[in-house]
Amino acid sequence: MMFDETADTKSLQKKIAGLLETLKQVNYQNSMMLNWVNGAVITVDRGGLVVQANKAALTALGWSEEEFIGRHLHDTTHHSQEDGSDYPYDFCPEFAAIEDGSSHHVNGDVFWHKDGTSFSADFIVCPTRNDANEITGAVVTFRNLTEQRLQEAKRIQSMKLESIGELAAGIAHEINTPVQFIGSNISFLRDSFEDLVQVIKAYARLRNELTESIQYTDIINDINKAEETADITYLEEEAPKAFAQTMDGVERVTKLVLGLKGFAHSGAGENKSEADINEIISNSLIVCHNAYKYVAELATELGDLPALKIYPGDLGQVIVNLVINAAHAVAEQKEKTGAMGTIGIRTSCEDKVIVIAISDTGGGIPENIRQRIFDPFFTTKKVGQGSGQGLAICRTLIHDKHRGEISFESTVGKGTTFYIRLPLDQK
Repeated sequence: MMFDETADTKSLQKKIAGLLETLKQVNYQNSMMLNWVNGAVITVDRGGLVVQANKAALTALGWSEEEFIGRHLHDTTHHSQEDGSDYPYDFCPEFAAIEDGSSHHVNGDVFWHKDGTSFSADFIVCPTRNDANEITGAVVTFRNLTEQRLQEAKRIQSMKLESIGELAAGIAHEINTPVQFIGSNISFLRDSFEDLVQVIKAYARLRNELTESIQYTDIINDINKAEETADITYLEEEAPKAFAQTMDGVERVTKLVLGLKGFAHSGAGENKSEADINEIISNSLIVCHNAYKYVAELATELGDLPALKIYPGDLGQVIVNLVINAAHAVAEQKEKTGAMGTIGIRTSCEDKVIVIAISDTGGGIPENIRQRIFDPFFTTKKVGQGSGQGLAICRTLIHDKHRGEISFESTVGKGTTFYIRLPLDQK
């Protein structure tokens, strides 16, 4: 009998060892699936505490595995609505899945990063069960819709810029030729007029000499009438001014053409290239001149900068976005005060970093929204005036593509300054 019990015990131990090994393999497979699945996956226990999270989930939320495991998922990532109001746990689909075993698909809810910023999420939550069919927790799979929408917005924006570049290049080409011959003809007419004035003055001296001669009386009278009709004195005073104003206009159109060419060229290609930051700024200001010319004076202080290997089109896009935002801020303030504002642009090189400062005398950014202004699709503008993509795209282009920084300082009622910092060691 003792022999049989020993044999049964050994057989049971063998089965237990086999089951433990199977459990170990299942856990390993689950872990591998969590880490290799494309979506972000989190599992929680019945108390809503995080048991597992794959790399995609940790990366999307900004947590390390050591920090995240054991935290209450809802209180950590799903605690508030988009407006900041509380989101009670018992209203959460995760809670419902654990309580009654229901599954839920939610499209467009709000999740929160570790750093306090939010994003729109599409997520599925399903209960997990044990062998006895008892609910043990839930598994949550989610996607960052904000990132997807931002990438789509960037793609559309890139296509728009490419189209604008092509259009600008075409317009510049079409304008350039007539402007060149207009300028040449104006120069010819101005010089010719000056020569004619000298001839007229010579004739005037001759007329004065012959005035007292009776035989030339009729001719002198005709000359006097012709001068009165032509108003020679007025022409001598005003014609040079007209030529000067016309030449100034031609020069401004030429400058615009050069700016359009530069802006169109800056967006060509996807590779980094050596570029003059100040030239990019000048070309960008020409492109968005109409956005600020009626509301603000422009003050530029462009320092001596080394050439930098960057994506010129992307930096031009950032400058245009920030200047247009500044113009909108100044315009709102002008509606209140009636006074023209100021948009300032300053460049400098400090500690192996190129700094671009774009300031405005608008109303400033309220403190309660400063943390969110770089969030995708967040905007305080009226419907139809802004999509909330501009600053988010600016941040992506500066941070991700140039390893730089974009920040701001703002005083309510006085204005805002945005700072772009680009390290010289661009690769």
